[in-house]
Amino acid sequence: MKRAIVLALSVILALTMAVPMVSARSVNGVAPEDVSGTIPPKDVAKFFPGHCSFPIQLELSGKGKVITLPDGRRILTSPGLDVTVTNVPTGEQATFNITGTLHETTNLETGEVTTVVTGRNLLFDPEAGVVLTIGKFTYVFDAEGNLIQPFVGKGGQVIDVCALLG
Repeated sequence: MKRAIVLALSVILALTMAVPMVSARSVNGVAPEDVSGTIPPKDVAKFFPGHCSFPIQLELSGKGKVITLPDGRRILTSPGLDVTVTNVPTGEQATFNITGTLHETTNLETGEVTTVVTGRNLLFDPEAGVVLTIGKFTYVFDAEGNLIQPFVGKGGQVIDVCALLG
């Protein structure tokens, strides 16, 4: 499956919908912007392939920024960002601090995209579901957007958000 379909692994990626791209040359002195808002269940299901067995809604509160760097690199950062995940049918909620960072590097020769997430991130995975990760995790896609390395990490923690809310 394609990268955008298989593994939209971080709520930080939702920032790409809310925060305009900023080139490294214009980033000097530009602070992260407010990305607060609600992602309704239909959009969660559409944009994030990993999901719970029930519809969820995401409410973001805080700041984020996308920085495009030379040589095929991007950094997505989310200082002070919180997300409230709601089990829509039951109303059960959990709020998480997700101040992690996503580092994306494209190998300009092969086209492979390696993504390293660090810190606290809400990730979406078709196999793992919706999880809070704490630590360092990596995943890789080939030039055609096919997943060639699912997310893996050493010494980190993975919390099943669906189990918490189910």
